[in-house]
Amino acid sequence: MTAPLLSIEDLIIEFDTQQGRRRVVDGVSFSVGQGEVLGILGESGSGKTLSTLSILGLVPGRPGVVSGHIRAHTDAGEVDFLAELPSVVAGGTAERAYQKDDRRWQRIVQRTMKPYWGQFATAVFQNPKQSLDPLMTIGRQLDESVALANPSLDRAAVRARSVDWLRRVQLHAPERVAASYAHELSGGMCQRAMIAVALAREPRLLIADEPTTGLDTTVRAEIVGLFKALLRDRRRAMLYISHDIREVLFLADRVIVMRHGKVLEETSADDLRHGRGRRHPYTASLLEAADLPVGEAA
Repeated sequence: MTAPLLSIEDLIIEFDTQQGRRRVVDGVSFSVGQGEVLGILGESGSGKTLSTLSILGLVPGRPGVVSGHIRAHTDAGEVDFLAELPSVVAGGTAERAYQKDDRRWQRIVQRTMKPYWGQFATAVFQNPKQSLDPLMTIGRQLDESVALANPSLDRAAVRARSVDWLRRVQLHAPERVAASYAHELSGGMCQRAMIAVALAREPRLLIADEPTTGLDTTVRAEIVGLFKALLRDRRRAMLYISHDIREVLFLADRVIVMRHGKVLEETSADDLRHGRGRRHPYTASLLEAADLPVGEAA
């Protein structure tokens, strides 16, 4: 790999609270290469979701991303998604910090990120019924993704490809699903539909943020297996964020472990599976809880 598809360097995210500024992501750095699956493992509040939301410019609250670099290697060359942030935000000065929901910030995010939403990176989140538009059928939402990725297709070809995507994510009766609204489908069916909508844009990077949370055990296993099958061709990279170490080890090539906003450890998934190498005590505790080989304690 000559250069990573995406690299995050010294990312810091802070929020203003009644008790002052609180740093929730503290100097996080990692990269992911073309065709690679990077697992991001950590408990709730570890900063794993905020670190990945920053890639899409979707950090909520005030002030949002305050410093660091998010470098994407696109067809047009290298782009730093944070390069255009106002210097007062990057500096984090309490007196004149532009807030995340200010119009100026929103204009910067829109101008910087709009060309890359969907095309370079897209995401599958925890609750698909919140991500899917409740006023549009699944088919219409898929049609939009397919048409954006393939502008030369006519309407009939777009719909045929949309139905094919529903078939590829292993939904039975895809034509019926295409005509349905999110509230008419189960949670597992909605998650499969959301995966289809995301992948139909043909992104180079898929971000999967706790995609099995809230699903029952059988459906969770099916969704994880679906990701494994869809990524078999290695045409796109994926960040797989989870607190479930077994899911991460099943899918990932490399793993980073986060806690309290910091990266504690980075290693290959194969070493974690087989208990090779020295482990951070927190990583060792996760392995022990999952009844997996720990290796040497650091």
